[in-house]
Amino acid sequence: MSVIEHNIPVQLEQILHWVKQCTEAEKKMILKELFQDTNLSTLTSEKSLAEDWLSEEEEKAWKNL
Repeated sequence: MSVIEHNIPVQLEQILHWVKQCTEAEKKMILKELFQDTNLSTLTSEKSLAEDWLSEEEEKAWKNL
């Protein structure tokens, strides 16, 4: 696995080790929080991304695909 730069002061392996020690209820809560955070990011960025995606220039670039 390649190393990805991030600003988290722990290694991914440390996080995985911690999650493996969690109960099933705790794991579900973690997943729920991650999905909510991801959904919020998706919803808040959708409008600004649409401005780029729906441009005439983008339509020309993708019309042959």
